[in-house]
Amino acid sequence: MKKLFLSILVLGLLLSGSAYAKVKSKDITFPGKYYTKEIKSCSALPSRVKFNNVSTFKTIEDVIGYDWAKFHTETGNSLIVNHDVITVPGKLMLTAIQHAIANNNQTNLDRGKDLLLRIAKADTLYNSISYEELQKKPRCWVNNDPDSPCWYHEFEFAGQTFGNFMIAAIYLKSEFNEKELKEMNRYIEKMYKKFLKPIQFRKNGKGFYAMANGGLSTLVYASWTNDKKLAAKEINHTFNEIDRLFYKDGYINDNSFRGGRGQWYHSYGVNIALGYVYIAKLWGAEVPEKVQSKLVNSAKVVNLAITNHDKFAERKNPNGLARNRITSKENTQHHTHQMAIAIDTLMEIVVGIKLEHDPKYLQLRNKFHAPQGTDDLIGFNPNCIH
Repeated sequence: MKKLFLSILVLGLLLSGSAYAKVKSKDITFPGKYYTKEIKSCSALPSRVKFNNVSTFKTIEDVIGYDWAKFHTETGNSLIVNHDVITVPGKLMLTAIQHAIANNNQTNLDRGKDLLLRIAKADTLYNSISYEELQKKPRCWVNNDPDSPCWYHEFEFAGQTFGNFMIAAIYLKSEFNEKELKEMNRYIEKMYKKFLKPIQFRKNGKGFYAMANGGLSTLVYASWTNDKKLAAKEINHTFNEIDRLFYKDGYINDNSFRGGRGQWYHSYGVNIALGYVYIAKLWGAEVPEKVQSKLVNSAKVVNLAITNHDKFAERKNPNGLARNRITSKENTQHHTHQMAIAIDTLMEIVVGIKLEHDPKYLQLRNKFHAPQGTDDLIGFNPNCIH
């Protein structure tokens, strides 16, 4: 009896130190369209981003078979990722497909389906560096040098963009015939095995980044394959990752301590975590209380960085100076991340906190990113939830 009591006590102590997410496959209900049960007309999606717009179509078409590996090697480093060549087509694709579905425009649905099939047949992005190859390369930010190569970015953005292509495929799944579905399955399976499966359920060393460190892309794959067991396992994993990487006061391991871009990367991570939690709840998951509490505090820190940046920056990194901290004045970004195009909406819906006025963020968001219609960091536009 004494041993049993001690075992229960130890288990209780272990569980109290983590989120202890316990979503089961029976809890999962795939909504059918990833972030919603039904795609409806949404004013947040720019009206010009449609497949019958020549510019939109051409931008998406240009990604077919694009050599991202070569381009990134020639143009990228640890600080700069010129990813628009692959991410913008992904965002436009998702926006244009939603317009086609909402308007029941069969011509545009066929155009979107044709583009997706051509992307698949060309094995687009497949030649990007694999996770195994990545282990043989030097880490990014060697000696805090922003000009040092960063092969991880090549891997990361290939996987992120593929995740968004899968969402597009889910939107159009009912449009594919048997032969076309077979082709999409072939492409999705080989991309999944190379870019998602190797990092599944891995404890990230530090930081919370695009598509929830690949977790959202895994959820998308689970939806495509109707694998509720995989979805539940992934949600439990990422809930526990949020609990591990987000400190009690809301700061994020790595993101919040990137020097001149600490605010920028903090809001980036919060946006993605909020987007992930929205999807998980929609799919049937119950959010652990510890995770919810940390997200509330992390949203408050987003606001603190806006209203009192010096106070935000006072928080010391528990792990010492980050290797990837931004130290030069010209590379500083003291504003909310402009690619988080609806973090204000997510904050109010998920944690009940209103985003403070951040003029620089609003200027950059509204000029460069909102016009594309989709937040590719999470795979949907939160302003289309309602």
